[in-house]
Amino acid sequence: MKATIDGPISQLILDLEQRGLLDRTLVVLATEFGRDMMTEGKPGQEVKNQVTVPDMMTEPKHYGMHRHFTEASSVLLFGGGIAKGRVYGETATERPCRIVKDPVSISDLHATIYSLMGIAPDTAYEAERRPVYATKDGKGKVVPGLLA
Repeated sequence: MKATIDGPISQLILDLEQRGLLDRTLVVLATEFGRDMMTEGKPGQEVKNQVTVPDMMTEPKHYGMHRHFTEASSVLLFGGGIAKGRVYGETATERPCRIVKDPVSISDLHATIYSLMGIAPDTAYEAERRPVYATKDGKGKVVPGLLA
């Protein structure tokens, strides 16, 4: 499915860059969690009635035959003060694919995004007589390794 999204996103980034807008436009592509391609259950002890996942996904019906990968996910950031061509962080290659290098919490990702937009991560507004922060409890920290 990557061909479905790679072309349009790369064209958007190229268009923004050609028009001189990429430096002031932050493009964020994120998901709520990642997924892996393993079938449910343990090796050799798959969950009963589990669909058979092919070795190669060749039809649209094959997509979605995988599990949630809740410890980490991928986020693509372009322009707006983000470093170009950088991979930040790393997960283990073996299951359960835990984060092994440079973890970034959701709150810190939000702090970084807000900071690039000129909003302090500890910004708070009062709603119903209580503060509502831009990041969780206003404690998110900017991740310097993501910045240009």
